Amino acid sequence: MADEAVFIGPSPSSESYLRGDKILEACRTTGADAVHPGYGFLSENTDFARACTDAGINFIGPQPESILAIGDKIASKNLLAAKEPSIPLIPGYNGADQNIDNLIQQAIRIDFPVLLKASAGGGGKGMRIVHEAAALKDEIEMAKSEALRSFGSDNLLIEKYFGNARHIEIQIMGDKHGNVYHCFERECSIQRRHQKVIEETPSPMMDDALRAAMTAAAVKIGKLLRYEGAGTIEFIVDDASRKFYFLEMNTRLQVEHPVTELVTGLDLVELQILVAQGFDLSQTQLPNLKLNGSSIECRLYAEDPENDFLPCTGKIRRWKQCTAENVRYDSGIESGSEISIYYDPMISKISVWAPTRDQAIQKMSLALRETVALGVTTNRKFLIQVLQHPRFQSGKLSTRFIDQEGIHKQSLVPHPDEDRLAIVPMLWGWHLREQARTELKYIPSGWRYVKHKKQQDGYYGEVPERLIELQYEHVVKPGGWVPPNQKLAEKKFDVLYRAMVDQQPGEWRRAEVGLGKVVVDEDELGERSGVLRCTIDGVTRDYNIANGSIEHNSTEIYVHTKDFGGKQILFQRKDRLKSAAEGEDDVFSPYTAPMPCKILKLLVPSGAEVKKNQALLTMESMKTEVRLYSRHDGVVTLHVGEGDTIEAGTTLCEVK
Repeated sequence: MADEAVFIGPSPSSESYLRGDKILEACRTTGADAVHPGYGFLSENTDFARACTDAGINFIGPQPESILAIGDKIASKNLLAAKEPSIPLIPGYNGADQNIDNLIQQAIRIDFPVLLKASAGGGGKGMRIVHEAAALKDEIEMAKSEALRSFGSDNLLIEKYFGNARHIEIQIMGDKHGNVYHCFERECSIQRRHQKVIEETPSPMMDDALRAAMTAAAVKIGKLLRYEGAGTIEFIVDDASRKFYFLEMNTRLQVEHPVTELVTGLDLVELQILVAQGFDLSQTQLPNLKLNGSSIECRLYAEDPENDFLPCTGKIRRWKQCTAENVRYDSGIESGSEISIYYDPMISKISVWAPTRDQAIQKMSLALRETVALGVTTNRKFLIQVLQHPRFQSGKLSTRFIDQEGIHKQSLVPHPDEDRLAIVPMLWGWHLREQARTELKYIPSGWRYVKHKKQQDGYYGEVPERLIELQYEHVVKPGGWVPPNQKLAEKKFDVLYRAMVDQQPGEWRRAEVGLGKVVVDEDELGERSGVLRCTIDGVTRDYNIANGSIEHNSTEIYVHTKDFGGKQILFQRKDRLKSAAEGEDDVFSPYTAPMPCKILKLLVPSGAEVKKNQALLTMESMKTEVRLYSRHDGVVTLHVGEGDTIEAGTTLCEVK
């Protein structure tokens, strides 16, 4: 953690992290003489790097001239075509004429499918695949808009899109003495929305000859630039021909750099700082670097893979990391952290090392199952499914892996043990109520005159239409007296449970249950989370649990168990739920926000007649731009304005 923190502005990045003047002022305030620009925002901004130099502050990165020459995707291709023609380039257009009509003609010339890319950016922002001419104008406008907001430039380049290729990058490190070294490759083919999700090194397709050719090309580019610091040369590799093409260069440290550190023993940030101080890299291990073992990184995102990977916001109600050996977390969150709409939805990078790729896959699966992130929807289950997929395990990867395999599109089916898992929130609620009792504490919980009447409870799990009913009795010694020393032993319960689907009850099933140690943490708002140990039919497990917000503290209970693929299940208690009729939409189906977002632009006025599939408005969440289209002909009534920040579920408009 930092020793000091300086407030540089509100949450929108345009008012804070993209304000170089505020960052330089923070340097002057604290007496800092160097800036490490991180992964994004101004890390590849020539003007900011130059402003640092002019202010007498060391920019820990390449010279501004290098960023200008190669950091821009259009400039980089022009440079290599002129100065280093031996580097293979992807067919495309990278000209200065950015008129939309010209871009449309260039895309048609290249032939579909084509890839639109923000010239000044990365991370999948301002990037679109276009398969037909009819969609070009809309996609170009959206790509330009997203690029301008994210990187300050709306310039695009157009490339031929390879449908079955790998994304492999080479890490390089240069110094002020003319030395440039490579740190091997990273395979980054598992992507969604053109953004990396899983990275690994070494690449499962790599052999000595291909590695030698690709690393030599990367070093050649670095020497051409007289490059200083950490940089990454990215290539597209055709799997069938094993030919590679220059994609772009990132003139900064990459998000996925931990996998390189784990297989080489390097500290890339330390090397960046040493280079900035004038250190000669030939005196390090870089000239004789060796690969050791295998490393995989997974990006844990607050997003919903089953809803087209839309980002999710909310509060991390319980956060707990896996403590196994050779598991590394790069994260800035803790229990209670808020995931907002203003930034990328990545919660944490999780990286592992093992002697072999198969062992690394196993270790990463373990780490993901044991990582607790209760309160927000994450992609953890999806990541585990990818790791366990036979095609991934065989190393047959491509940038279209996710779309081709459709793992995220699998239908929502409750886990076969979910009915029995509802016993856990029942026990959690019982324990909290027992802790809150102030009167008659030695009378058994739920005691009543009707001897055989059990206490009742009920929860909805993953499928809202499926109600899990429970009847339970706390089993105590005859006479109803609970010995004080029983507090140290398991408390016994006799439990019946069944599922109700569409008002049709299933058969009652019985479970013998024991409640062991329960640890409850409570924050300053009174919201509770903790760990509950219980035995169900002879099997003892620990479950991480968190209640919902203070308004729903007793009705929303999040449960994490590594035995369900490490996922969380949100149980909602029956007696606080609204009836189905209360939540029904009207006959004209209002258009609601699928996620918290900001309204960027209204494309039609309220009261206008619209046609089916006509664009109504543009919204943005977590740097992802989405358009809302009319589902049928009618007259639109807008309920939001440009610049509004809204919550998920807000009615945006109606079309009648």
